[in-house]
Amino acid sequence: MIDQNRLRVATVGVNRETVKRLCDNVSLSGTAIFVDEIRELERISDFIVRTLPNIVVVGINSQVSEFDAHIVRGSLRSARTDAAVICVATDELIDKVPEIYEAGIHNILLESDIAMEFSRAITIIAGGGNYISRRIFGLIREPNIRSFYSALNTTPANAKDMESGPLSHREEMVLKLFAFGFSTKEIASELKVSTKTVETYKARASEKLDLRSRVSIVKYGCRSGWFSVLLN
Repeated sequence: MIDQNRLRVATVGVNRETVKRLCDNVSLSGTAIFVDEIRELERISDFIVRTLPNIVVVGINSQVSEFDAHIVRGSLRSARTDAAVICVATDELIDKVPEIYEAGIHNILLESDIAMEFSRAITIIAGGGNYISRRIFGLIREPNIRSFYSALNTTPANAKDMESGPLSHREEMVLKLFAFGFSTKEIASELKVSTKTVETYKARASEKLDLRSRVSIVKYGCRSGWFSVLLN
């Protein structure tokens, strides 16, 4: 987990216009500082040592392969830094997002979503989560539990309040993840609690809502709008 009080953002392969939008966003939000972009002919390893980033933004466009993000991540590991990578993709590549995700890149933001989502995205990533633009989350065929958990936690506040009802936030989250098909063990690992604790949350929530089976939980989730996260 990254120290969120001093997030340092740097960029690789991001066009100048997008860099300016990123700078404006972090400047207005106060969540981070923009340190620099990679220089022409600069090696990634040297760039990392020079900028000491917490978050590296990797640009993806029609001329750049999504696997460049793997090169950056490999360089970060070699430098023994806990910095994270987020890919910013042009809107024209929205249909390529599933391929990028399946290749192992689980932090993806559309360029047009920078103004509304970038600061929130890097905060979640710094906390150990994944972030995918809400408009494209539904395109992912099999999101992993961390992507689901982060997406569910970024539901607009008013919608979250409407959904909660008699459940605590943790009870609701366990029930949601269970409805999406994740196992008790997977949920426990993501929430960093024991499987027994997960079962307790699930039993308590099911009792409050009088839900006696997975089918009834899924039906309740449909009525409550839980699956809207899958709609783009």
